[in-house]
Amino acid sequence: MKRSELATTAPGPGPGPAGIDPAALTREQLHGWRCALCGTLLTGDRPLGTVTLSRGPTLTIYPLWACDPNCATENAWRAAVTHAAGCEACRTGECETGQRLLDAYATAIRQEHAEGAG
Repeated sequence: MKRSELATTAPGPGPGPAGIDPAALTREQLHGWRCALCGTLLTGDRPLGTVTLSRGPTLTIYPLWACDPNCATENAWRAAVTHAAGCEACRTGECETGQRLLDAYATAIRQEHAEGAG
């Protein structure tokens, strides 16, 4: 984004893009290819709202998307699977790092389910 371009947030569908700095979003995040919150490539998504970018006289509204399930759960799962894929100790069930990553995922999924039930 150029210095002369103004970025603002605008209300949109869903909970809204709270705390997102529109000027910090990448092209991939603006086009819905990556999570607007964590930058992860989206495989499942949920709407966040919109941001409006001003480039001279032109205003462009971009819908923003985030990981679904939430970023914490998605990133915890991805870390566990990525580690396990290259770890011989994980295959035998003797890896402390793998177990810690799986525990982090279990905690994130429990928290997500508790928030959904509340």
